[in-house]
Parts: sequence; structure tokens; C-alpha cells
Amino acid sequence: MFEDLPAPPFRPDRPPTRSEAPVPEGDPAQVFGALGVPLPEMRVIGRTVAGQPIWSGEVEPGYPAADLWTATREWFPGTGWWPVLTEPRTFDGLEEATSAAPPPIGEPDGVRWLDRAYAAATPEGADFPRSPRPLTSDDIDHAGFDWADAWAVVGDDFAALTLVPAPAPWLVPYLLNWWGACNYDLGGADHAAMLRRWAGHWQAELLALGLDTITLRVATPPRTDPDALAVALEHHLYCHQGVETLDNLKPQTAAPLWQLWWD
Repeated sequence: MFEDLPAPPFRPDRPPTRSEAPVPEGDPAQVFGALGVPLPEMRVIGRTVAGQPIWSGEVEPGYPAADLWTATREWFPGTGWWPVLTEPRTFDGLEEATSAAPPPIGEPDGVRWLDRAYAAATPEGADFPRSPRPLTSDDIDHAGFDWADAWAVVGDDFAALTLVPAPAPWLVPYLLNWWGACNYDLGGADHAAMLRRWAGHWQAELLALGLDTITLRVATPPRTDPDALAVALEHHLYCHQGVETLDNLKPQTAAPLWQLWWD
């Protein structure tokens, strides 16, 4: 037998720590250079829905990109720029997307979002596919293979470091009016709600944005079967990861890197 599927009510959001980051000013290459973090040549590629410039520069994919992301991320509370690794298609349609800004966002509510998504997914009490696949010690033992190692395997197409002015990392897709999940009728406010929820519960932070992918670095992923199953259900409601059963998703939720995609 296997664990019963968790169902609403979902456990409350745990608000993440929110830094009082300043509004960024000037050329980030000069700002980070003064902090001892050399950046590649940076250029403005567009503006957020708040009208602030988005800066981007080419980086070597894999470990060098992960190292530079870490270095710039550490200074976020003082600079106000959140680093995101991007690929050439990430900003397809940026001008069109940001020309019509989304409505003002309040405090995103992940529980409310999940309740609505669950109700929509189960209009007639439909079951989610399951299998007797427990979380194993191999699934949660990542000693010697951290998020940067995982990124070096999957991040070959991400050859740019993009700096987004943001008060919190979970707001970045909203501020970019990112439309990578538009086929599923998800917008920036939906992404903000879920990223904020996972930041609070699992210390998940936005690492990369692709054309239709979001990648999160997860500092404290689930370590028990019930927690992994609960997150697997949330992942499925959010982006339908394309696995046969929710239980097959559990190893992915226990990993230090979460890759979420839409097609």
C-alpha cells in the first residue's frame, strides 16, 4: 500500500524572510565590481512592469554560471538586483508582455491558489494517478552532488546572467510579466503565489527562467515521504510534470534543484 493522497485544506503558507532591498541604481557592473564581484559586460534588455531596467550579460554555462549566480545572489539584500540565469528565448515577446502590465499584486496566497487548482482538477472527484513508490534514502542523500552539480548537467542553454530589480525573488516572474505558462492560463501573480509558498516552506529560490521553464534552487527540500508527496501534488497542480504517477515525482521534490515546465 502507499500513503493516502494529501487533500485540502492545504497547510498554511509560511511567509519567507523578506529583505529590505534598496531600489537598484546605476550600472550593475560598477556596483558589483566595487563589491569584488566582476560581471560580464552588461546591457539593458528591457524594463520590468514597474519601469525599472533589466540588465543582462553573457556567461559561461554550467559551473561558472552557477558560481556567478551565487556571488550576485549573496549581495541581493544590499543591491536590490535578483540574479536569474536565462537563455536566448527567455525574453521572447518581452516588449509585448511588459507593454500591458498585469494588475497590482497584493500579498500572494499559495493556499488559495492551490485550493482553486485542486477544485478545478477534481470537478467530479477524480483521483490522481498513484503508485506504491516510497521515497528512499538514495532519493534524499545528495552528499557530494549539490544544486550546482545538477545545474551543470541541465543548464547548457543558459548562457546569460540577468539582473532583475525586485523586492523579493518570488516576484520576478510577475515583474517580467513572464508568459512561459500562458498555454495553461497562468500569469505572473500565479507564479508569485507558488514561488512565495515554496520559499517559505523549503527555502526555494528562483535560479533560472527559460522560454517555458522555471528552475528553483532548494536549500531544504522534503526529507519524508508525506512531505515529498504533498509537494508532488503541488507541483502537479502547478505544472503537470508529465510523470505517470504522483509518487514518481517524489524523488524530484527531494532534490536540491526543482525544474518546472509547461508546453
